[in-house]
Amino acid sequence: TAKFLSMIHGYLDTQKQMNAKYAEEDPGELLGNFDVGAEVTKPSYTQELQQLALTMEVLDQVTTENDNALATSTSSTEKVPVISEKTAKFLSMIHGYLDTQKQMNAKYAEEDPGELLGNFDVGAEVTKPSYTQELQQQSIYGKPVKSMSELYEAAELAKPVYEKIVQKLVDKVHAATDDDDDDDQVVFAPLKGANRAEEKANDDYASRVPGPGVSWLFDIVRGSIKFGSTEELCKCMELLKEPEDEGEFRLVKAKNRFQNPTLSGYRDFNVCIQITVPNADGGSFQHICELQIHHIAIKSLSKELHSHHYYEFFRSYFDGATARLAERITDLEMIASGEKMDSEYLTTLVNTSNDEGRLTRLVDLFRDCLGEYELAIKACERLLEICKARPHEENEVPGYAYNQLGVTYQRMEKYDKALECYEKYKESLLSVSGYKDPQIATVCNNLGLLYDQDFGKYDEAFELYEKAEKLLGTEDPLLAAVYSNKSSIYQRRGDYDGAVNMCEKAQEIYVKKYGPEHQNVGITVVNMGEFRHRQGRYEEAVELYGKALDTFMMTLGPHHPSVQQAEKQLADAREGKYCEY
Repeated sequence: TAKFLSMIHGYLDTQKQMNAKYAEEDPGELLGNFDVGAEVTKPSYTQELQQLALTMEVLDQVTTENDNALATSTSSTEKVPVISEKTAKFLSMIHGYLDTQKQMNAKYAEEDPGELLGNFDVGAEVTKPSYTQELQQQSIYGKPVKSMSELYEAAELAKPVYEKIVQKLVDKVHAATDDDDDDDQVVFAPLKGANRAEEKANDDYASRVPGPGVSWLFDIVRGSIKFGSTEELCKCMELLKEPEDEGEFRLVKAKNRFQNPTLSGYRDFNVCIQITVPNADGGSFQHICELQIHHIAIKSLSKELHSHHYYEFFRSYFDGATARLAERITDLEMIASGEKMDSEYLTTLVNTSNDEGRLTRLVDLFRDCLGEYELAIKACERLLEICKARPHEENEVPGYAYNQLGVTYQRMEKYDKALECYEKYKESLLSVSGYKDPQIATVCNNLGLLYDQDFGKYDEAFELYEKAEKLLGTEDPLLAAVYSNKSSIYQRRGDYDGAVNMCEKAQEIYVKKYGPEHQNVGITVVNMGEFRHRQGRYEEAVELYGKALDTFMMTLGPHHPSVQQAEKQLADAREGKYCEY
């Protein structure tokens, strides 16, 4: 059904364009009204229409000759890689995705031409809040909740208070904007299901300190508002940031997706407010509730286009990295321009491209996102061909494509070919600038990985990592990768403290470069957890696995393999099981 829905937009768009082309070419419908005659529209299939035996023999002969000619033609042409079912599905989704994103972006531009919503500053303190005790969900007695039953007991009392606050907020927006739009909608959902809530607490927040994970569930009480105008949405956010009734609620978390839309182009505000709820003893407690704030026109179009389906699909390929996908939009549009998106078309696309930047991105797409190594090899070879043929600027390295080729061969486990490519790249670098070129560090790191992971020559690998380290700046992300790679050598030597030290250095660089919520940070932290796990230092391992799991959840989503692996490692460390990873 998901596949069926994903194909609808492409089908309707194709039909629309075909109809428009016919109307353009035949405005008087001369062709459509041409009468071919009833006797040939529905002919009588009598003996006189049967083919004669001699004719059939001739046809058989012609068919055989054509088949032989086709076989000869195919054998003399370049071998076309066979693409996987996964890649075929990816290609089939591109048209629908691009069309959805285009329409969503156009709708936002139409509704908010001044980009007031996109430029609305929700505040740094709520964009990335500090998860301290004051943000933990409280029991009806004002203490952090310890169990699901305590959370739901508090939520039952909080729900009517929350609903009054939200309705009051909507009324204030209407009063301030002189707009009592009948189309505006306020929806209060039932309390989140207990099973789903418990699953989320265990999967997402089990390792958050202070605990327990159940105390960090902010969406048990939830609702949504749909406004019909940009002015109303802006006013609503202003009132949330600075409430008129002090102490009634406060904004504690906010995400402006008008500023950073989803991969499919959907935009809204997603906020959490902490409200004060009276209890039966005359006291009160705090409860955090979720509120989604939508633009009616954008929400309606999203539902019509099934934009969330595309969001989930492409998120699985690009790890939720909007920027990474944004860099490839023009490439996806180029791929989508083909009449038939199959392996033959992709091969032709690569072989006829003269754009080095595009070819480099296609290597990344084919190799790193789709696992289509044969297509990646062809893109690398075309890149190398172009690079060798054109004039080179002073100090430019003509063989940089050898590095891409080496990485691809290494992924394919063709290690001798990978080694050959890395050595050629190294030679090209040395011929231009010697060992002073920082790119030598890239070659040394890749050669180190080859010797370490594939040839088992750990001492040679370590020497290559050391050479790379000396060529890099102190904040270079490649240096962080080198430190991570060196940690594996320390681990093989049984020096776990040395391995952790390398990971800590890598983590510091990644945090400075990308911030704490980045996939590379999570990978580095999970590696540290593994080293402590191997030492039998289970409490430290649990803490590190937990931090890594939080990072993976935020960057990759709950269904990514890295999340599932971290969950298993965390569970094993808690049970004191020996690390076998």
